[in-house]
Amino acid sequence: EAIRARSPVPVLDVIEVGARVAAAATRNREVGVIGTLTTVRSSAYEHAIHGHDAAIRIHGQACPLFVPLVEEGWLDHPVTRLTAEEYLAPLLARRIDTLVLGCTHYPLLAPLLQQVAGDSIRLVDSAATTAERVAALLERDHLLNPGDSLPQHRFFVTDVPQRFQAVGERFLGRLLPEIEVVKW
Repeated sequence: EAIRARSPVPVLDVIEVGARVAAAATRNREVGVIGTLTTVRSSAYEHAIHGHDAAIRIHGQACPLFVPLVEEGWLDHPVTRLTAEEYLAPLLARRIDTLVLGCTHYPLLAPLLQQVAGDSIRLVDSAATTAERVAALLERDHLLNPGDSLPQHRFFVTDVPQRFQAVGERFLGRLLPEIEVVKW
């Protein structure tokens, strides 16, 4: 809210956008949320989903090993599959029909998570839903770039540019230009 109050442009809440999609997607009102320990403990998704439907039951599961596995590039590795099976077992036992990927790294595991969870489980990627919302806002406010020129991308980090570059290239599926390090 503090950022929204100071920003001249719209500020979107990744959790809220994902929560809206999850609330609309669930058929049996049993939603699983996987994320870092901090995300799950914050109950941010629970509060946001309940803002759309208080009757939905939220089942959180911290999955701390997923981030290092993604950063290692082990997206479909046997260790990652076993880890996913362990993490998702309690959620599947609760008969969830919707699973929120509540961490920026988790979408890279979506194919594996879908295999482990099964086709009847709807995965909600908060990053993708936020990108769709941004596109809709840009179109609504006539802010889409009308030109044919390619954009220039610049990436700034405060720590470990090589790690960011490796993970960023996995996320984007292309080589990234030089990463610039900034000091706080």
